[in-house]
Amino acid sequence: MEDHTDQPQMSPELTERQALGERLRQAREYIGLSQEEVARLLQVPRTAVTGMESGQRRVEATELKRLAVIYRQPISYLSGETEIEKALPADVAHMARTASELSIDDRKELGRFAEYLRARGTVKGSV
Repeated sequence: MEDHTDQPQMSPELTERQALGERLRQAREYIGLSQEEVARLLQVPRTAVTGMESGQRRVEATELKRLAVIYRQPISYLSGETEIEKALPADVAHMARTASELSIDDRKELGRFAEYLRARGTVKGSV
């Protein structure tokens, strides 16, 4: 049996930063922004964005708040605090966030349309 005690262990903080970085990268790519564009919006060097996404650089609270606005994601999603958000595919979570900003009547209409699409898909699938 091999002894792995001499291999360096990642600190919990580094692991969390890397997980945050991965969520930031996915959110950025989902909305189609480059690291350069995000850096310009944050008014930081592109290398700062690269460092955030790789987990090598800490993300300041004010930066996380601005990134949440830029990426149209709740801070809790970016920080990994919401299990529901993590369980949903990115496109579904995006639709849910967008729908939450609609009026009650518009959300009801959206729900009816989703039911229609689901029923139409079921019918198509059985043919």
